[in-house]
Amino acid sequence: MLARLRLVQGIVNRTFGFSPRPFVMFFLLGVHGAFSAVSRALDNLVHPNWPSTKLGSPVFIVGNPRSGTTFLHRFMVEQRLGVGFQLWQLLFPYLTARFFIRPFVPLLELVSPARFHASKAHPTSMSSVETDDVLSFFRFVDGLFLYGYFLAWDEYDWMPELEVQLGQNAKRDFDWLRDCLKKNLMWYGRQAGKAQAERNIAKLFSMALRPQAALAAFPDGKFLYMVRDPVNVIPSGMSLLTGVLKKALPWDSATDASRARYLERIYQGSLQLYSRFHAAYVAGEMPPERVYIVRYHRLMAEFDVVMREICTFIGQPLTPELEALIDATAKSQRARKSEHDYDLTEYGLTKERIQKDFAFVYDTFDVPRT
Repeated sequence: MLARLRLVQGIVNRTFGFSPRPFVMFFLLGVHGAFSAVSRALDNLVHPNWPSTKLGSPVFIVGNPRSGTTFLHRFMVEQRLGVGFQLWQLLFPYLTARFFIRPFVPLLELVSPARFHASKAHPTSMSSVETDDVLSFFRFVDGLFLYGYFLAWDEYDWMPELEVQLGQNAKRDFDWLRDCLKKNLMWYGRQAGKAQAERNIAKLFSMALRPQAALAAFPDGKFLYMVRDPVNVIPSGMSLLTGVLKKALPWDSATDASRARYLERIYQGSLQLYSRFHAAYVAGEMPPERVYIVRYHRLMAEFDVVMREICTFIGQPLTPELEALIDATAKSQRARKSEHDYDLTEYGLTKERIQKDFAFVYDTFDVPRT
């Protein structure tokens, strides 16, 4: 932790000038880590049976940020097709900790990482259902979040080392995810007066970088891979990152050259997220009985049809109530206009470059060029 703090502080100082935010962030992470260590130990004492919890058939929604994964994730959780993590639960996945933390969730909004996120695409708060990638970051303080917000600014290119690290840490990360999913099932089961909930629905964009490892780690899992026109996805994902940084750090203090280098690295990272999954898919390593391709343009235009296909794929019974909700959502989605509207030149991009670099996405997954 201290080594990473020194690294991050050095990058921030060189890029933006001195800022105390890395110290504050790592101090809070240290406090969180100490509290978490105690909570993990208490879970083993107070809830000794949690490791025997059956995962059943979890559903994983995978795809680049801003490809529609949040919309699908929240819909499925809200309609009780499975349980998901709210942001505060991602920060405190422990059964014992949740008992003490739950009454103070409104106060946690004051220090919530969500306060740096713009709500243009979708609202975010401590009680919002969010991406499960947060679990690994707050447990180990490494990986894609550390790279995307800090390491990508360095003069040194950390991406090759990150790719190696992600491969080496796959078992560690998925073992930790499995433990958290089990505790989440126990938590929601007890809220409903049961031994455990039936199924988790999780959203992890990092799984796109190591899909084979994810399939192996969760042999009974079902995977929904969301694919959307990269011309819409890439600038929106960049806006997500830069929007946070502009609120957290003096963005304008960085030189034009360092901002351009940063944006290019984020662009290349987005390309990797698509290409890693694509390589496994075209190699026949994503069996159709376990991986369903969700095309965003179809989801928006034919939500009712696609959701019924998803329900069949994951083995979810279609009750009259669920069918009515699906049909109502389909009607509203057909009339909805996306709020994603970004100037590509702000990120040093052109539509032609994106369509050329991501041609394999359009061709393999039948994504229409807009």
